[in-house]
Amino acid sequence: MNLRRSLALGAAGLAVTAALSACGLNYPTDRINNLVAGVDYRNGPVDILNAVVVAKGADTGTFVATFVNNSPGKAVSMQTASGDNTSISTVDAPSFTLKPGSMLNLAADKGFPVSGTFAMGQFVNLSFQFDNGETATISVPVVADCGQWAGLDVATPSPGATSSDSASPSTSAAPSDTPSESPSALSCS
Repeated sequence: MNLRRSLALGAAGLAVTAALSACGLNYPTDRINNLVAGVDYRNGPVDILNAVVVAKGADTGTFVATFVNNSPGKAVSMQTASGDNTSISTVDAPSFTLKPGSMLNLAADKGFPVSGTFAMGQFVNLSFQFDNGETATISVPVVADCGQWAGLDVATPSPGATSSDSASPSTSAAPSDTPSESPSALSCS
């Protein structure tokens, strides 16, 4: 009788332990986890994915992201884009329409220029108004125009583009001067 009772208590203990140690239905591996520097907005019918402002320097850059229309039957148009009038004062965004179930990659479409008072590494606020009444407000990082974002800042002229042609041989030949004179080398190292 003691052996049966011990086995029954052991089995009940295992069942309770298994129930209490379970993670539930929302396992971390079931959640979306994109390891990217850009930010995502997934709170409405239109997703804004891997959003960043790519910049060659301070105060001017190019906004790039991927817009996805998750609606299977309704087209959605972006009507306006704006900054928060603190970090971003001007956003030169054309309106566009996303067909049902489609996406638009602004990196392939040259993005759109933004300007204001911001620096590399800062997060800036942008709002997007869609014709379905949705407003998406996101805080996006300002990243350097190098690495995976190389060449995506089409709004800002390259720093030092004219000075590299006129640099004297003595300043351009010294190895220790090269990193300190190149703004892109400082941003991407």
